[in-house]
Amino acid sequence: MNEYLLAPPAQLTCETCKRRKVKCDKLRPCTSCTKAGIQCVAVERPRLPRGRSAKKKKRPQEEPPNLSGRVSMLEELIQSLLNSRAQSRPDSSSPLPLSLAHSPLPSGEAAQQSAGTLHDRFIDQFAPTGCLNSEGDGTLTTLSPRLLQIYTVQVDPILPILQCSALSGLVTQGGWYLEYSPNHPVSQALACAISYMTITTLSSDQCLEEFNAPRDFLLDKHRSLTQLALDRVDYMNTDDLTVLQAFVLFLVYPAIAPAWLMQSTDRHYHMRQRLWHVISLLDVQASFDRGSAPMLHSDCLRSPVFPAMDFLDFFNGPEDDTLSSPAASLSNPTFIIVMAEAQRAFRSLDLCGETSPCAVGIDMHLRLEIAASFKERAQGILKDFEPRQVLVHWFFEKIVNVTHAFLQLVAVQPLQRPPGSPFSRDIVHQSTSLSLAVQFLQSLNEMHRNPRIEPFRWYTRLFVPWHALSVAMDQVCDCSDPSLQGYYRSAIARLYSSLQELLSDTHRGLLQRPLQRFSLLSETCASQDVMGDLFSEPSFLQLY
Repeated sequence: MNEYLLAPPAQLTCETCKRRKVKCDKLRPCTSCTKAGIQCVAVERPRLPRGRSAKKKKRPQEEPPNLSGRVSMLEELIQSLLNSRAQSRPDSSSPLPLSLAHSPLPSGEAAQQSAGTLHDRFIDQFAPTGCLNSEGDGTLTTLSPRLLQIYTVQVDPILPILQCSALSGLVTQGGWYLEYSPNHPVSQALACAISYMTITTLSSDQCLEEFNAPRDFLLDKHRSLTQLALDRVDYMNTDDLTVLQAFVLFLVYPAIAPAWLMQSTDRHYHMRQRLWHVISLLDVQASFDRGSAPMLHSDCLRSPVFPAMDFLDFFNGPEDDTLSSPAASLSNPTFIIVMAEAQRAFRSLDLCGETSPCAVGIDMHLRLEIAASFKERAQGILKDFEPRQVLVHWFFEKIVNVTHAFLQLVAVQPLQRPPGSPFSRDIVHQSTSLSLAVQFLQSLNEMHRNPRIEPFRWYTRLFVPWHALSVAMDQVCDCSDPSLQGYYRSAIARLYSSLQELLSDTHRGLLQRPLQRFSLLSETCASQDVMGDLFSEPSFLQLY
């Protein structure tokens, strides 16, 4: 007789509790039936041996006999592809890696395809749309002919630091860029940076019209590709000038230009000077954007900017004479020459360091002469321009006028004043500061709203007029003339409404106190009318 037959039987839920659907304590009789006064029908069964009552675990299904072999075959095939590509291009690294980690396993027929066909299939499936070069070899360049065309028209006249004719050959014909092969990581990094910079200059409507994609999506995609490309060329440690060009273009949109050490070489001297001027301009923009002092000193732009010239003789590219044409030259550097004059004037007016003359008792006349000197020099640089016929010449002329108006305002109302500095106030009346601030805002708004500025509107967004708005709001609140106060309040309100799209959260924080005072200004003063001559330029400013 088995042992489990000798064991006491197991007491189960009685039939009565099971039928009544109540809990049973499995006694004889159970408590539930005793309290209810009904008969308890016990249920017993023999105890099963230990472990016999447990459910058997389902065994995992065995893998198909050929699955592991197929996986191994695919792994070997991919590895052979990588090795063959590395051996075929010893002068460059592999192209930008494609994300194959999330790809599904191809079918069994894919394992029998040739190496080239399988590679093309992976490229077509995972590469972003519009990011393959014309040869279709899987290299991520992101620079299409249309993007390069927009860059040449809208960015290159303002930031003339690249050689666009050589880039055209790289994009359209898959040729070399200077001494770099088409698939070289440096060429890819520059192409990605140009694409990202170009997208930042387009509006949302233009992105939808040109590329049928939202602007935010294009910005995120090209920003990621540019960061990946810059990481591959080790941009933090390299001394390659083309990598630095790509890095500067990548910094223009966020407008953060950290210090960058550059070694001096003869063949890159001209482009280095232009890059340095653009970096110093970004330094001014970043400091002004946050109301802080620039990192670079006022004498940082001692080196001149050389005019446009044929510079391809400095490079040892491939044995191809197509790049040595006269058209292959640096762009006209007029804009950065004008901005160099503006930077010198701004640093002299606003940065009052120990060696600056404004820290040793400079008077208002000398400060206004600095602004007037900028306008005179800038007009001399643009004397042969034709603003009515050439769009970029018109833009340069407008920028000079707006910059001169801003420098006049900074001369009267500097962004930073050293503690205890002797600053002349008796020369400039309160209404003068108010008039200069409003005139600058009107000039900027007129240029910003002009349809002709559209190709270069991205540049006007870099310099937000928070300082002029702050001065205008403070001065109109302190104005003692009711008629002037009413006129300027109405004008400032219109200008703030028109220009507030340029303001970010940082700028609104800087304007918080003046804006609160301005909003509390009585609405009744806005209905006051004044004569037109009250809004004209003060007489003593006409000397400058």
